[in-house]
Amino acid sequence: MKRIALTAILALAASSASAEIVTIRYDFTGGIANRELLWGYFGGERGPTTGRILSTTLVFTDYTTTGTQDAADFYFTFDVPTDSATQHIGLTGTELAWSGLGSFSYTFTSDAYNGQIREGRFASESSGGGEFVGDTYVEFLVDADPLDPIYMDGFEPL
Repeated sequence: MKRIALTAILALAASSASAEIVTIRYDFTGGIANRELLWGYFGGERGPTTGRILSTTLVFTDYTTTGTQDAADFYFTFDVPTDSATQHIGLTGTELAWSGLGSFSYTFTSDAYNGQIREGRFASESSGGGEFVGDTYVEFLVDADPLDPIYMDGFEPL
């Protein structure tokens, strides 16, 4: 009888701890394209998030060169914290067929980065001059595990 009651309690607890679909976004808008960013956990303002990445979208809207900087010299990386076979977004202006001065845009959505989110640090780097004038971000659709209760009242990154 005790086993049945324990099984029922565990089943009820497991059903209440269901995952939710969330969007995690890393925004680069308004920044110069000569910087490195390092994060200590995946999840942004939501707090440390575990679960599974379902889709990745990268958007560069209006990357604008400055001075005499050629857009072909642009370089961007983002290390995706996942256990998938593909864990690194790496783009150059040359690969994107960008050349010369002006404003440039690029967007892609991919499932190549889908997989279980791994814990630990990850980073992004951009170089080549210019600025991210328009909307620029990497966004992940995530089947997220429930948040640790410590983060339920909100989370303010330092």
